Amino acid sequence: MKIIFIHGMNQQNYDEKSLKHLWLNTFQAGLNNAQLNINIHSLEIRIPFYGDLLSKHHLYNSLDLNTLLPKSLSHLHLPFHLRHNSTMVPEQHPCVSKLPCFNPEHAASLTQRLALISALTRDHAFKELALFLNHYPKLHETFIHKFLIETYLYLSNPDFMHEVHHRIMSYLHPELDHIIVAHSLGSVITYNLLHQFSNFRIQRFITLGSPLAFKVIQEKLNLPISRPPQLQGDWFNFYSPDDFLTAFPLSEAPFNFEPPIINQAITTFLQNPHSITGYLQHPAVIKSIIDGLNLKKIAIYR
Repeated sequence: MKIIFIHGMNQQNYDEKSLKHLWLNTFQAGLNNAQLNINIHSLEIRIPFYGDLLSKHHLYNSLDLNTLLPKSLSHLHLPFHLRHNSTMVPEQHPCVSKLPCFNPEHAASLTQRLALISALTRDHAFKELALFLNHYPKLHETFIHKFLIETYLYLSNPDFMHEVHHRIMSYLHPELDHIIVAHSLGSVITYNLLHQFSNFRIQRFITLGSPLAFKVIQEKLNLPISRPPQLQGDWFNFYSPDDFLTAFPLSEAPFNFEPPIINQAITTFLQNPHSITGYLQHPAVIKSIIDGLNLKKIAIYR
């Protein structure tokens, strides 16, 4: 059984090696936190990389959430490590932070509480914006074009789409079973790819922070929206209510098909709720992957 991790947008500050390092370390951290004595090197994991294709097309994402912060909160004097850093610096050894464990008995400092209020306000404001835009696809498309150029480029440029699909398909084997774990834009790419090519066996499809619930995304996919025909097992969809890009489950039409998508809300990092590091190491996500591999029977628990 092969595990295929498919990354999302805003990854052009990584190269193939550093992105693989981030995903594998995050996955290993999740296994360790779940007290599963499984070494990732014992698993067949592949991570197609397409972040460099955006640079090839001389386009760059321009989404900067902090530029849209309410003015009353944007002047908070946060610690340096909490401030937004927009500089594109290649990460050779990206760090993996553990998911937070909140203890109400531990009083937070004033700075920490202000940072928490700022993050909560930002996430709520963006979620309201996303709900509003979802009712106006043309306006939403303009927003995506302006701020999420990578998503727009994939959905609107057949050449870019073909190059991305080619990268991913080189890791799929028609005679093997696969578990696909796709984050963010990667879930849109995978959905699209699985409806265009049917010669792959997919035992489990796991989407993390997927924007497929947005109408502007759906309108650019092949209609009608349907379950991938080669998906032989379950489709798990994990979303964070704090993640304004993907704050909604895939449960309403057109995703109310049978068997149903298994939607689950999880908590990720408040400061960056859309990050893969919050999704991939979550215990529920780890369980969905390991159960799909049938490794739970042979895993050694500490």
